[in-house]
Amino acid sequence: MTLAPVPVSNRDARRFLRHFLDDNGLHGDFADSAELALSEVVTNAVLHAHTEFEVALHLADGVLRVAVTDRNPQLPVQRRYADQATTGRGMDLVAAYARDCGVDAGPDGKIVWFVVDRPLPTDAQQEQALLDAWVLDLDDATHVAAGSGSTVVLLSLPPMLWLAARQHHDAVLRELSLYVAAHPENAPAPDRIALADSARAWITTQLVVELDRLAASAAITHQVLPDGHPSRLPDTPASLDLEVPVPDHAADAFAALQDVLDVAETLAARGLLLARPGLPEIVAVRDWACEQGISQHSGVLPSPWPGTGQERFILVHDRHEPAPLEWDTRLVSDADRGAVAADANRVIAISRPLADALGWDVDDLVGRRVVVLIPPELREAHVAGFTRHLTTGETHAVGVPLRLPVLRADGTRVECGFLIEQLPPTPGRAVYIAWIDPDR
Repeated sequence: MTLAPVPVSNRDARRFLRHFLDDNGLHGDFADSAELALSEVVTNAVLHAHTEFEVALHLADGVLRVAVTDRNPQLPVQRRYADQATTGRGMDLVAAYARDCGVDAGPDGKIVWFVVDRPLPTDAQQEQALLDAWVLDLDDATHVAAGSGSTVVLLSLPPMLWLAARQHHDAVLRELSLYVAAHPENAPAPDRIALADSARAWITTQLVVELDRLAASAAITHQVLPDGHPSRLPDTPASLDLEVPVPDHAADAFAALQDVLDVAETLAARGLLLARPGLPEIVAVRDWACEQGISQHSGVLPSPWPGTGQERFILVHDRHEPAPLEWDTRLVSDADRGAVAADANRVIAISRPLADALGWDVDDLVGRRVVVLIPPELREAHVAGFTRHLTTGETHAVGVPLRLPVLRADGTRVECGFLIEQLPPTPGRAVYIAWIDPDR
């Protein structure tokens, strides 16, 4: 059966499978396992391949083989997502409920297949199967850029920031694909989204390969966060020079990535996607990588990532004004101890005792981004961790006593005790209060 890359195709594929099993008298045997696995594979084809795809069913000796063939040669990339992430574990589920599964690459596309010969596992079996699940990994990145024409060099790429950006991109592009299905006149064409997906996968796949190589050789010695911090951010190098093999159409793909994500960010900021817009650093590292891919294709020499300690990241420049804050800031502004309140991006209130201890005037600090209080070497960890929180809802630092340095207005630091709490959400806004006690 040939299907279009639209959400309704998932329903049609499941119906096709049910009829096939009914016709062969097998619906009650392993239909649930097969339907669940097929649903995951078809969803990937709709959201990532953006081409027509074929579902082929083959039954022999009580064993069902399902193959989904699309025309996008881009192979899946291993995901390393948090427990609460809403994406990134589809092939884990396929592996948990299938006897075997895999991907066959070809010059004009790929075949994602699985074999089923058993019913849906019991709860205990499901749990064990997920623990043992196969996750697709790539031996090297040459598959991604088959027929490579050149190499893009990303100097001083910040791995942690890019991996956080990748997770955010996955969320907004998934939502954008669903938005396009209902509003095709107001969004990029599916083939443009597919081209954008290729560009970011070239970078991410090569980065995963390099990080795996460094981890295997015990070459990662950079400590991302201070001892005792509860975040689960992986240790990565502070930066690395990454060589990314790319095909001849790379410049167009990087331009598509920039354009498509700009559209997605604008829709997210307007509340039209079930994903939050990216923090400024997330947008900036993506823009930098895309611009490197485009300019190097024209013969321009590589230019390194300038880092997150730039003045432009301190002040807030919203594309759209946030929703009005329905919360009385006097809880913080009138506090007789150290306290600061922030939304996802900016300081919205600070107590006089904390402002005085940090050398800031209250009116000058309110409206700036939270990173103005964070030492430069910890900013990327903050942005990465907070992006993960905004994307998945995962919280590790909330409600946990912490000790961290805080940046004063004059650039000096003071060690502080922290306790962060999140207020009940208001429409379109998330508000956090940090109770901070500077060391005397």
